[in-house]
Amino acid sequence: MDNVIQKLTSIELDNPFPYRDTDKIQVDFRSDFMMLTDDKNSLVGDFNTYCMNIAGTLSYVLAGKTAEIPQRQIEKLQLSFFNWFQQYKFIEDIINDYEVFSREYKNFEEARMLLLKYLSKRLCD
Repeated sequence: MDNVIQKLTSIELDNPFPYRDTDKIQVDFRSDFMMLTDDKNSLVGDFNTYCMNIAGTLSYVLAGKTAEIPQRQIEKLQLSFFNWFQQYKFIEDIINDYEVFSREYKNFEEARMLLLKYLSKRLCD
């Protein structure tokens, strides 16, 4: 359990938001984004929501308040960005072309997976 916490604290989740890459993605895939309805077309907001759910869950864990994590937050934690926001599936296979966005996504995915591992063990105890 301590090993998971140690790994979680070593992941960099406080980097600047990858605005340049999200802007470039939206330009490069303009026609795909234009096909989305307004309520489904907020890559920056949706990626921020995904990241904040993970960061928020981590703050509960590090504060020793695992039991206080809202159930809905845990349910959303079980979803990758592309499963939560399926309208962006068209960029899933190309995010490695956008270095900063890709790095942030991978950092948050690693944290998400570690949090799920930690929470599954804590909730079973």
